[in-house]
Amino acid sequence: MRKLGAAIAAGTVALVVAGWFYRPSTSSEWAAWVQTLGVLAAILWAVRLQTATSKESLRQAGQVAAMFANNMHWVFRELNDACGKRSWDDYTVHRRILHEVLAQGREVTLQLLDGRSLAMVSSLRTIAVEALEMTEGHGEDGNWGRLHNYFDRRLPSISAWMSATGNPPESSGPTDYAGLRTSFG
Repeated sequence: MRKLGAAIAAGTVALVVAGWFYRPSTSSEWAAWVQTLGVLAAILWAVRLQTATSKESLRQAGQVAAMFANNMHWVFRELNDACGKRSWDDYTVHRRILHEVLAQGREVTLQLLDGRSLAMVSSLRTIAVEALEMTEGHGEDGNWGRLHNYFDRRLPSISAWMSATGNPPESSGPTDYAGLRTSFG
């Protein structure tokens, strides 16, 4: 942004100096000066709009990545609880939600993320795929302890990624978490 300001200042000084030594004297010269100033103002306005649009895109991509991380943390917490309680109904609901959360994570535009957020989204996508593969063959009478241990070990990793990117996990209980509801009741 400093470079843009310096370029604008240098251009303004150059125009003032040129206008001082080469003052327009005819109406066609005045028209050319006005047209030149209009074109330069339009270019500066376009650069300003492009910069604002770029910043907004970066902010939105960061928000989508944070929402994906929050949803991953929530669904892993819910799956951990379901495995601890050996609740088949909660387990199946939250496993389906994990599919949706992974789809949400695949929608994150990686090109717009900074280094930490990019690493977080990539890592969380991998963790989600791993969890889906690990839980694929699990049945109602399966090894609940192994799955409970798996989800319990992954939760600190997800929390660490969220904290590293400036989005610490919610500490409240199961609630409406970014559009995903729990299946209590």
